[in-house]
Amino acid sequence: MDAQTRRRAPEATRAEIIDMAIEVAADQGAMGLTLDAVVARLPFSKGALLHHFPTKQALLEGVVDQLANEMTAAILAEAARDPNPYGRNARAYLRATVNEPVTERDVSIGRAILATCAVEPALIGRWRAAMRTLAEDDPTDMAGKDDALMLRLIADGLWMSDLFGTHEVSPEQRRALLSLLTPGSILTEAQNELEGVE
Repeated sequence: MDAQTRRRAPEATRAEIIDMAIEVAADQGAMGLTLDAVVARLPFSKGALLHHFPTKQALLEGVVDQLANEMTAAILAEAARDPNPYGRNARAYLRATVNEPVTERDVSIGRAILATCAVEPALIGRWRAAMRTLAEDDPTDMAGKDDALMLRLIADGLWMSDLFGTHEVSPEQRRALLSLLTPGSILTEAQNELEGVE
């Protein structure tokens, strides 16, 4: 890609840099995530990288923001398909995480999040803020609130298991887990209890 092309498509160049940073973080971990390691995988100079991300901190922030935006978009799209507004963001959070098959991109994203936050712990607050926006529509009654939190914690646990290969979870088990928890889920039971349905 030449300089003229990059000038015409700055967002594409920025996205390519972030994608390479995600690859480096996933492959080499926190210590390997350097500007030089990222530019070594790019078809243009370090100067082009520095034009978009003048410091390593700026690049790390770009990676976290991009991954948070991707995850938020996936969860909100999943929630939009759920006709029941009661607890749907929590159900969507679980469905988006349990989604199978787990791709190499899914694993790379998870590793990149861990690596960037390990390099710069201040970024944890940035990720936390993005994830908390997804909980804003959770039920406010105690039963629904607790069940929504449980779905999120189950999703986070499965996500970590996928990253580290802690547990072998077959596609059948993933589907069974989803059917157990959604949509005739504990959240639905909490809603019925709130509405006084026997």
